[in-house]
Amino acid sequence: MSISSEQQHTDEPVPQTRVTVACPQCAQRYKVAQRLLGRRLVCKKCRNKWRARELTAEERQSRRAPKREEPSDSGRVDLHDDLPPDAGSSTVAIDMSWAGRQIGRYRARSLLGYGGMGVVWRAHDDTLRRDVALKILGHKRKEGRQSRLNTDLFMQEARAVAKLQHPSVVSIYEVSEDQGRIFLSLELMEGGTLKEYVDANGPIEPQRLFKLMVGSAMALSLAHRRGVIHRDIKPSNLMFDDHGHLKLMDFGLADVSQEDVSERLRGKAVGSLGWVAPETARGKDTTELSDIYSFGLVMMYAMTGEPFIHAKTRTAIINLHRNPPQLELDGIDGLTPRGKRLLQKCLAVEPADRFASAEDLAEAMRACAEEDPAARREQRKSGVSIAVAAVVFGVLAGIGLTLHYVLKLMDQQERFSEPALVSPAQPPPAAGETADPASP
Repeated sequence: MSISSEQQHTDEPVPQTRVTVACPQCAQRYKVAQRLLGRRLVCKKCRNKWRARELTAEERQSRRAPKREEPSDSGRVDLHDDLPPDAGSSTVAIDMSWAGRQIGRYRARSLLGYGGMGVVWRAHDDTLRRDVALKILGHKRKEGRQSRLNTDLFMQEARAVAKLQHPSVVSIYEVSEDQGRIFLSLELMEGGTLKEYVDANGPIEPQRLFKLMVGSAMALSLAHRRGVIHRDIKPSNLMFDDHGHLKLMDFGLADVSQEDVSERLRGKAVGSLGWVAPETARGKDTTELSDIYSFGLVMMYAMTGEPFIHAKTRTAIINLHRNPPQLELDGIDGLTPRGKRLLQKCLAVEPADRFASAEDLAEAMRACAEEDPAARREQRKSGVSIAVAAVVFGVLAGIGLTLHYVLKLMDQQERFSEPALVSPAQPPPAAGETADPASP
């Protein structure tokens, strides 16, 4: 949600001087373009509608927006003054005057989304006659610490994506500047984010998820080999194209080797709440193994429909990141023992206990994706059948042996107890007489 204008604006470019306004209902403050003064705005916090009026110096000193806790997927961890603004920062105001305007060879058509450094529009490339995603930096190139940092990060993102020619990375077509605004032209992803898909359709069956995400794991492996640590892997940074392929995007917070801006941010906690590794939340270096942990968090979310790390307040979420809860996998339908071992290895609290590389993770995911559920069921059935047959055979063999032994004992008993069939004794015949066989 964001502050937005409800009226149409002209296509003429206007100097973007920014002023401070505040919602009269909740006192939430915003930085907006001066030309928006007098227009109806919508507060993204309380949804109140009011006409923008610049605060006086006295009001800026006296009126303060109440401190609020951020939701889990709203911004960065432990922000410093020289870090980019939160994704979803209260200071982001969407400049709707870009609708229908030309920038470079592109004409902005409709808003796709926004982040801490700019907005993303669906735009039409008049030269190649195709639609693209146009990411426009939220301010003109000018002096100032924060502006320079955001500009440097914007350009670094362009160079990082250009290094990664991979079918599972959103492609970059152009980086340019027009009317004082830097913009990126990117591949338009029509299928929505992984987060949107899960929120709309529920959990994804584990084997199907492994098939969907193995390409993204290989893309992450390529990024690591090219010296790029993503640092912001989350469900909303994985998008489907119109063919149903899942691709990795948004390298705006990446740690890129041999880049000056990365050197300035290295060693600081950067990432989105709910999706960072324990070592990041504890203030230690974010490494390639931290990306693997975040990848595991995304898989858990896709399989269960809920973030593994979630709480009502920012402080509680950071504490859970530092000391993650016990991993419970028995309730995930269709998750095989091999799949359980994969998740346990991804989400090991100690980095040394995780997969040694994203390539190893991709290989393990491919093995899980290629498991044949029907063969596993048949194997289980065969095992049960063999066990039952062995038991039956053992019982029958035991009965047979017992019966044979009993019959043998009975036969021996009969032979010993039966009387001898012998004729009564007769006296021997006298001398000279012969025995008469017929005599009694």
